[in-house]
Amino acid sequence: MSRTAWFHCFAGTAGDMTLASLVHAGADLGEVVNILSGLGLDGWAVSTEPVLRCGVAATQAHVAVLDHEHGDHDEHDQAEHEHGHGEHGHHSHRSYRHIRQLLIDADLPPRVRDRAQRTFALLADVEGAMHRMPADDVEFHEVGSVDAIIDIVGSCAALEVLSIDHIVCSGIAVGTGTVKAAHGMLPNPAPAVVELLARRGVSAKGLPDHRELATPTGVALMCALANEFGPMPHMQVGAVGYGAGSSDIPGRPNVVQVVVGDAVAVRAPEGQPVQLLETNVDDISGEVIAHTISA
Repeated sequence: MSRTAWFHCFAGTAGDMTLASLVHAGADLGEVVNILSGLGLDGWAVSTEPVLRCGVAATQAHVAVLDHEHGDHDEHDQAEHEHGHGEHGHHSHRSYRHIRQLLIDADLPPRVRDRAQRTFALLADVEGAMHRMPADDVEFHEVGSVDAIIDIVGSCAALEVLSIDHIVCSGIAVGTGTVKAAHGMLPNPAPAVVELLARRGVSAKGLPDHRELATPTGVALMCALANEFGPMPHMQVGAVGYGAGSSDIPGRPNVVQVVVGDAVAVRAPEGQPVQLLETNVDDISGEVIAHTISA
């Protein structure tokens, strides 16, 4: 049976929320960190904590990155005062060429490497098209920071720990208004988010919320890795996880829900029974035959 994960992004999505949802659903954080160590990056740490979001028990992930200039750590969700999911706490950036080589050189399980490469490649292609430059020359700002790399590769590692073969994603909720980014004030949802959604023809719904509910990292993970988009597939449910954003939004749990289980084969509905009637016709006119058929 195919091990399946269905992501319900009714409140939006972000990379850290995706990682946290999979940990909440049973992915061992120690195993995830062990896989991440294969990246060869220094100065980071991942932790999780149990939280409540609108009364729903959830898990929040924290990626702490060592500030080499000041010698201390900062958690990337401290940018929450600007963004609903707080994914962009650091402003260091790397080119796609740099990140691609990082993944090639990393000691990662093949499927983790492949999923991470697909995610960054899609992001680079989208950003390159938006800025009219080759994908290799794209400089990732928020997405190129250490915490975003850990979010993306960590999510891929958590999928591997849970032995996920098939990924399905719901429609994705987005915010409204404007958001602050490296290039200045941008429309919300951000241009990269809208382009990612368009690439896969994903159903999206705007919510009356000025937070950045759907971040490029979270949307890229879904658009690059989901085998299909839609409602929860026919599956034998084994676990559920809720990955929390930093804000506790009144009236709406600020979480990504993931349902993990085994796909169930759907049998085709049985047709109506058919009866075959046969007879021998000899020495009879066409007029009589026509009358018999019409009756």
